[in-house]
Amino acid sequence: MKAVGKGVFEPVYLSSLEDRSVVEAVIGFYEGWVGKCFGDIMWDELRAAVKDDRLFGGLKKVMSYFYKPKIVGLKHVVNPRDVRVRVFRIVNERFGGFVSSDVRGKFIEAISKELKIPSIEAVMWADDISNMPLTRVRKPSVGDVVSLYNFETLDTVFINSSKVYVKCKGDSRVLAGLAKKIGRICKFYGLIYDIKYFRKEKTLHVSVEGPHGVFGKPTKYGSRLSILVSKIIPTLKNLDKWFVYAKTHFRRKVLNIRVLSDKLQPELKVPENLKPQLAFDSEVEKRIYYTLKAIGLNVVREPEPVALGDVLYIPDFKIEKEGVEFLVEIVGFWRKEYVEKKMFKLAEVVKFRRNIIVLADEKLKPYVSKLKIPIIYYSLRQGRPILPYRRILEIMGK
Repeated sequence: MKAVGKGVFEPVYLSSLEDRSVVEAVIGFYEGWVGKCFGDIMWDELRAAVKDDRLFGGLKKVMSYFYKPKIVGLKHVVNPRDVRVRVFRIVNERFGGFVSSDVRGKFIEAISKELKIPSIEAVMWADDISNMPLTRVRKPSVGDVVSLYNFETLDTVFINSSKVYVKCKGDSRVLAGLAKKIGRICKFYGLIYDIKYFRKEKTLHVSVEGPHGVFGKPTKYGSRLSILVSKIIPTLKNLDKWFVYAKTHFRRKVLNIRVLSDKLQPELKVPENLKPQLAFDSEVEKRIYYTLKAIGLNVVREPEPVALGDVLYIPDFKIEKEGVEFLVEIVGFWRKEYVEKKMFKLAEVVKFRRNIIVLADEKLKPYVSKLKIPIIYYSLRQGRPILPYRRILEIMGK
């Protein structure tokens, strides 16, 4: 990050022209390690070649798009973890948990034949990332690496931001199209936007942020802001003058960052099928999410908003199994005013949709019990939500 004015900063992007030698050195480094154990890679050599710790970290992340440690050479479709469990069980039953070095070779040979798994020792540890060979999954070019690095830089800024400002000037028809596009994207991702058009100056001022709330991090919707900006960049480039600013939060300060403009247009490559990163309001919500997935449900965290008359409703989860779909709302033990507001919203939603399940803290029973939809109460034990997940499957008819 570099200061470009009083209170204004800009990210430091890479250029295929100016940074070609560094990027070529990085690609050469990875090519030199292809086929060798991932755990043996001398990362300090790459760090010394890059000469900047932040750049080193960013490039290392970007290169994972092109080079990955992979399991190779297994002729049998086996799970290394299952093989280890079976071998350890045999060692415990027959050798008291320990095989001495003088019989180890014979034991491995015998157990390999017994379980019918050739080269069983290699198979056992095939999922250890340090033992996997580095493989090239796609061929990189300098332009690819630079473009992805710049996107990662841009994405990092937005993920740590609570608000985005767009100021632009140009053809009124392009501005109108931009406004419609922003409104459509914001509605889809549950973002709040404010748009002002100054006809005389032919300028558009836009501010976008996540829903206001007492709980959760201010940057909770940062990944959605990143997607929004990624989708409007092509339109912005058709305008005469434009700026994109982000209100970015760091540990001890908040910065006003000019991330893009008509004069600041880094090479960018936006990954296909870009999706918002998961952001949980609480540890309870996080644990419930992963448990729902573990019991075999397809779970979408904060899916697209559901338009119900004048109500725009964003459920916590959408769950689905074998074509049966339900919305899930989690109601934690928060202050009375919040719970009453939440209950009013749910009462309105129920008028339009009946496929809703509420998971509520048992302490809130007096407030939520009147809702005419399935309610499952949970208790907390050392911060972990305890609830009958089987009941969710029963409600879904599974």
